[in-house]
Amino acid sequence: MAINESQLQTWSNAPASAKIQFTHEQVRKALEQSDALRGRSYEVYLQGSYANSTNTRVDSDVDVVVQLSSTFNHDISKLSLDQQQLFHQTFPNATYHWADFRRDVISALNSYFGSASVKPGNKSIKLVGDDSRVNADVVPCLQHRQYQSFATWNHDDFVEGMKFWTAAETPSREITNFPKIHIENGEDKNADHRTDTMYKGLVRVVKNIRRQLVERHNFDPKIAPSYFVECMIYNVPDNHFQNDFKSSLEYTHNFILRQCNPATLLTASHQHLLFGSEPWQWNQQDAATFFQAAENFYNSN
Repeated sequence: MAINESQLQTWSNAPASAKIQFTHEQVRKALEQSDALRGRSYEVYLQGSYANSTNTRVDSDVDVVVQLSSTFNHDISKLSLDQQQLFHQTFPNATYHWADFRRDVISALNSYFGSASVKPGNKSIKLVGDDSRVNADVVPCLQHRQYQSFATWNHDDFVEGMKFWTAAETPSREITNFPKIHIENGEDKNADHRTDTMYKGLVRVVKNIRRQLVERHNFDPKIAPSYFVECMIYNVPDNHFQNDFKSSLEYTHNFILRQCNPATLLTASHQHLLFGSEPWQWNQQDAATFFQAAENFYNSN
């Protein structure tokens, strides 16, 4: 395979999204028909590569977030003691919890799609696709508020994320993500004034190289999860994105393998360090192994 600019352009293209949007709308309709969820305040949105428009043609599952906001999770550790006391006076303890919400979401999906198409798992509810929709990972969660200040219920400052708990682990493990900020930051980096819309296309290029490594060289895909690959490329300086993918890819490989300080890199949401020992962080050696393999593959074709 000759990896010329034409091939890179092909890999950079986003696939059609009609089935993705249909799946999103079908999940929304299923929840709207639930008596148990009627009157609850929640929103349904996409996260992951589809939402970020960095998906490739072989990406199969779409992540659909079902986020409850009438009950929310909070982190008030940055507030003063007076603000913390005011927060607790303002918001009483919840009576409807994440486990209740997850149960009601599963029930709504079963009623609409049939139990044979709904497979509750540890982190998500698997919705089996068909001719009209793609496979989906439905994630029931709570709105997470990381407070910076608090004066009254409508005069506050917080970073919005989402939180859920593993359902098949003992003890259960909490997971906090910031998908909305990830999407916003990705849109900003892809803007004309920053990377001239080259950022998202380059992410797709690298994901396609990853696919080639897996299919042709028995590369272990678990070493380089799609999310981490995207976050790594997000950290590449804007001026490394040129007006062609060949130059942009070469600058990217050089920055990642020879110039960057991994200890300072952040996830695309800016809420976590990219590398570390936590479950939501990447291993530095795995990142180096993948990008070296990607550079070698590119240079040898």
